[in-house]
Amino acid sequence: MAKILIAKVGVDAHDMGVTVVTRWLGEAGHEVRYLGLYNSPARVAEAAREFKPDVIGLSFHGAEPVYMSARVVGEMKERGLDATPLVVGGVITPEMAEELKALGVKAIFTPGTGTACLLPRRWS
Repeated sequence: MAKILIAKVGVDAHDMGVTVVTRWLGEAGHEVRYLGLYNSPARVAEAAREFKPDVIGLSFHGAEPVYMSARVVGEMKERGLDATPLVVGGVITPEMAEELKALGVKAIFTPGTGTACLLPRRWS
């Protein structure tokens, strides 16, 4: 099973979806660390440096997914973590999805994504 780090970045306080996903992942046998609300990109990257996850997940509902993801990617690169896959979930428009993919985001999970994506897999 995978080690997964999940976080909300910025001032986005909508966490119902991410808490449900965190629980599902744990019940599927993954080791999950949820950092909670109001994280800075540096905090996410530093937690990833310490935890050494197989994948990092960011959740967005009301924040700016592209801007904040780009900042997390930058912080990850500064710490030598650019090989760790980054996935994003939440309210993501098709235009945002294209920009996120250009940043190197490996997978995007939008509302309605089923739990089948929680099966063991690699996002690389």
